[in-house]
Amino acid sequence: MQSMNRIQLLLLVIICLSSCLPLPEKEVVDKPIHTHEAIFQSIHKHANRQHSDSIRILLAHPNKFVRAAAAEVCGSIKQREYIPMLKTALQDSSIEVRSAAVYSLGQIGDPSSEGILIRSFSSQDSIHGENTTYNRMVLEAIGKLGSKQSLENISSVKSYTDDDSELLLGQAKSIYNFALRDIYSKSGTERMNYLLTNARVTEQIRTIAANYFYRAKSIDIEPYKYQIAKLVKEGTTPDIRMGCAAALSKTNSPQVQSVLLEQLKVESDYRVKCNIIRALSSYNYIEVIEPILALTEDDNINVAIVAAEYVLNTGNAKDISIYREYAEKDLPWQVKSKLYQAVLRYVPNSYLNTRNIVYNEVSTLMTESKNPYAQSAYAMALSEDVLRYKRLYELLSPSEVLPVKTTLVEGLYNAVRSPKWSAAYNTRSKNRYAKGEIATMIKSMMMTGDAGQSAAAATMLSDTSVGFNELALDYSYLDSLKNELSLPAELETYNLMSEAINLLMDTTVTKAVSSNVKEIRWELLNGVGDTTLATIKTTRGDIDIQLKPSIAPGTVANFIDLAQQNYFDNRVFHRVVPNFVVQGGCPRGDGYGSSDFTIRSETPPVSFDQAGLLGMASAGPHTESCQFFITHSPAMHLDGKYTFFGQVISGMDIAHKLEIGDIIEDVVIQ
Repeated sequence: MQSMNRIQLLLLVIICLSSCLPLPEKEVVDKPIHTHEAIFQSIHKHANRQHSDSIRILLAHPNKFVRAAAAEVCGSIKQREYIPMLKTALQDSSIEVRSAAVYSLGQIGDPSSEGILIRSFSSQDSIHGENTTYNRMVLEAIGKLGSKQSLENISSVKSYTDDDSELLLGQAKSIYNFALRDIYSKSGTERMNYLLTNARVTEQIRTIAANYFYRAKSIDIEPYKYQIAKLVKEGTTPDIRMGCAAALSKTNSPQVQSVLLEQLKVESDYRVKCNIIRALSSYNYIEVIEPILALTEDDNINVAIVAAEYVLNTGNAKDISIYREYAEKDLPWQVKSKLYQAVLRYVPNSYLNTRNIVYNEVSTLMTESKNPYAQSAYAMALSEDVLRYKRLYELLSPSEVLPVKTTLVEGLYNAVRSPKWSAAYNTRSKNRYAKGEIATMIKSMMMTGDAGQSAAAATMLSDTSVGFNELALDYSYLDSLKNELSLPAELETYNLMSEAINLLMDTTVTKAVSSNVKEIRWELLNGVGDTTLATIKTTRGDIDIQLKPSIAPGTVANFIDLAQQNYFDNRVFHRVVPNFVVQGGCPRGDGYGSSDFTIRSETPPVSFDQAGLLGMASAGPHTESCQFFITHSPAMHLDGKYTFFGQVISGMDIAHKLEIGDIIEDVVIQ
């Protein structure tokens, strides 16, 4: 009995002592990491410097969250040398690490990773288990690098129930990712139609399916057009209705046309209306032009602009008098300029009197305007008169306004691409002589060293469809001009000129990379978290942005740094694409400006799947600097390519109202 009591006492002592002992080592080290911690900063410092050896060491860290973060940053770097270590990470005991490795392999996009990704797909597909999220990521990654056979295999899976949201999401994103790579299958399109029309699956999945029908370039929507048209009217969210409306540009069915025109009358969301107007470009012009012309007077500037773009892109010579009547109305310059451009585009070269009158009207509007963006828009309208390219040069070449200078080159490019060019210069000698004159103008402008003009000129010279590469001209000056550019501020121009040189001089010039990647200033993130606000004060009102340093710490630190330096003060929104983005922060105001540094792209697994997301403009991987954009609507084709670093939480109505030339008065970090 006493022996039994001693055993019980010993057990009691052991239990008491064990309650005082530290937790097992695994439980101690496996804890989430945050932006203020040294280990988090170390991971992103090595990613910023692209230290692959250091990242390899971090992939062996005892804390699974450190290993996962190290694996994830490889998806922003996107270099093949990281593939072996990521494949090793697929064997990690932690599903967080394996998921991050899967994502990064998809980001790198090397087909050699397809087999190991397929093998890593877990057969334990419990509906609510952690494997479903992992498998969803595997499916998405395969869509970024897999073969058409993998698309067929993924599309044929119909065993997922409507409640298997993660797996259905992975299937939808996979098929969508294949489509962005121009890989399609009939079974994939059939599956996306099922998901789009199935009201029992999540709105997120249905939105991806709607965008598939919009973004997939070469699919046949004829078998699905009536179901898609029905959703333009009855879709439960504007995001679904927008995607479906845009998709219907792939048919020209009279019945679908009737649905689109009827919905155009009653639709309350301007973004859906914009997509309906764009889709109607595929339909019977005579039956749709009247209601679209009426929308050039719409109270919503975005709708009016898109309506004018329809006229510009779809008009004809018979109706130029009607376009002119509308152009002469009291309309915003963005609309008026496009209507005048339509008149000059479609008026025959032989209508000398009409051409002269309209050309003079537009010239007057351009010279009297004090708005450089209005001047540029009217200049682009003048470029439609292909017989007056020399007059365009005479009018604009004296200007020192940067957006106007760039537009001069873009206008000459527009002229040589015009269908009217070949009619005006209808012999080989005439064509070569006129293009030779333009080439001389281009050289003269490029010799001034203006980065915007040089970038636009390089784009034109690289376009084999307009034939500057067929002229026996000396382009050797391009190489010396390229080498005089300031890097990395003029990196985009440098690389565009490199492309032109490679074509015109039959050589191989390697594109440049940034020589000054900005270090992450971690002290700027002290006290900053994912609820920190940045207020963009504009001439139309304030936009409150919730910054996301946990997702893109380097980008957020850079944005704060620029704001504190008052860099954004009095910059403009130089680019507005209705129902896509508004973009600002360019020091030149024409989109070709940058700073004397770049920052790394930061593209973890987040999606541009809604309106009001803040992203960094880019001319390619790791070229970001100072330009940012705000989305009007879902833009999932940007996923994994552009840095997302914030979200509008107030003032989205202001973002929707912004116009080209609107001013950023200040950016205040709360």
